[in-house]
Amino acid sequence: MRKIFLIVSAILIVNSLEANEGKVCQKCHPIIYSEYYESSHRKASAENNPIHKAMWDKHPKDEKGYTCAKCHSPNDLEVLKSGKLVKNEIQTEEPISCIYCHTIKDVQEETNTNISSNKKREFYTAEKGKHGKAKYETKKSWFGLVKEPESSPYHKIDYSNENFYNGNICMGCHSHVNNEHSFDISLLDAVIGKEDKNSCVTCHMPQVLGTKVTINETKTHAYHGIAGIYHKSTSMGEHIDFNLTKTNGSFSVMVTNKSNHALFGQALRQGVLKITISREGKNIELEPFIFERVVGKDGKVTMPWDADKSLKDTLVYAKKVVPFNYTIKKGDEVKVELGVQIISKDGANKLGLKDSKEFTKFRLLKAEKFNF
Repeated sequence: MRKIFLIVSAILIVNSLEANEGKVCQKCHPIIYSEYYESSHRKASAENNPIHKAMWDKHPKDEKGYTCAKCHSPNDLEVLKSGKLVKNEIQTEEPISCIYCHTIKDVQEETNTNISSNKKREFYTAEKGKHGKAKYETKKSWFGLVKEPESSPYHKIDYSNENFYNGNICMGCHSHVNNEHSFDISLLDAVIGKEDKNSCVTCHMPQVLGTKVTINETKTHAYHGIAGIYHKSTSMGEHIDFNLTKTNGSFSVMVTNKSNHALFGQALRQGVLKITISREGKNIELEPFIFERVVGKDGKVTMPWDADKSLKDTLVYAKKVVPFNYTIKKGDEVKVELGVQIISKDGANKLGLKDSKEFTKFRLLKAEKFNF
């Protein structure tokens, strides 16, 4: 009876789809919607993301206006058309909606633009072992007394879009983020091939406990809170390896990056490698190593939109060996911690966010201990 009620409810609210897309999805996908609502996707707009707002406030303005809307609030058709950023319900509630992402058919590489299918109530998704379009059907059991829905009574599901399996669906907004000098300010270019083990989806949308839909319960679902620096940061550590090598009078830590893009490449971001040595009941903290890319122009540090080259680059690409001039003794325990600051303290000062400690705090990605 409960499932019948949910099906009828979903059908009855179809006419409200255009006004508030996400609320419609919430009816059958409450867990996923709750994750989305706290995600960096829902908080991508200038109204919801203080860092993005601070960036835009300082960004030089021209006749094009707020072109950031292409990725930060593609649901706001008015700002896309006019270039004028105005606070409204779309900016606060669903700048990037469920339906927007699930109707991306492809990405036009030349302009790095998402191409929508423009189909009403027909959505792309990925699930192992399924291909093609799913129609609403019911599976009978207990001699026909019980009927279980095999698909959605509200919308069609298309499992055939390969971009949803390899993660390239994300590349329209998360790749080739170039400024007007054709300089990449994010270093997230990661078009995924068949030989790659990891993708945007496997790393940032891992399977977690909880049903993905109420009318046909499942044990797990793809995490829609977007695992990363804001949520589930330590799950990102699963894609990072440490190796510690001891030499006479020093040691080194090799950080191996198993993802498909550089770590900490985003503008004003910093990775932090902390070393703590436990020796005879005392803790010795060494000077942390900072992973960062400092950008600028004419040899001077600038904001990202003015930069045309890297002035400093200590990022982790495939592997990075970090030396420490310190002697490890027998009996020592060495704790290695890798974390991230959303923005550096210097970046926070430049953006007028120095009092926002949430953005500059150390967020742990991975920790490991080595005994000697």
